[in-house]
Amino acid sequence: MMAAVPRPAVTVDYRLHERRARRRRSGWQTSGGVVLDVASGTVLVVRTRRESRGGRVGWTWPKGVLDEHEGPVFAAIREIAEEAGVHAEPLARIAVIETKRALRHYFLFTKIRDGLPFGAETLEISWVSLRDAKVLLERKRDRRVLRAARRALGALRSA
Repeated sequence: MMAAVPRPAVTVDYRLHERRARRRRSGWQTSGGVVLDVASGTVLVVRTRRESRGGRVGWTWPKGVLDEHEGPVFAAIREIAEEAGVHAEPLARIAVIETKRALRHYFLFTKIRDGLPFGAETLEISWVSLRDAKVLLERKRDRRVLRAARRALGALRSA
């Protein structure tokens, strides 16, 4: 009898990587995600210099632009480490949002380790409840990602 092959935590869509190589007419690709601390039930939000411009408070999900020849999952892992000093493991793809300027990939992660140094672009990091995240996140897009993360968490809990 053959052992069952475990399903990958994240589905990989190689077409997204091919789009990056062709250079999108409408802009660039970014990748990031919602990092869950399973022990406390909190999620990671970051306040960055870029998001704080224009009178905004600046809380958002850790994310950034894909480097050349980098896929969305690896870019998200790198950006979370760079912006928040957190090592995280992907659990699921939760959203792909296309805007006028970019194609944005979002994943649900679980925290492996935090407390590592993070980049100068980050002003502050915080672990907050899902309810508090809804209050802190100013962008409609970030709140959509939060709803997608809640749905993914519900699906993982019921599985």
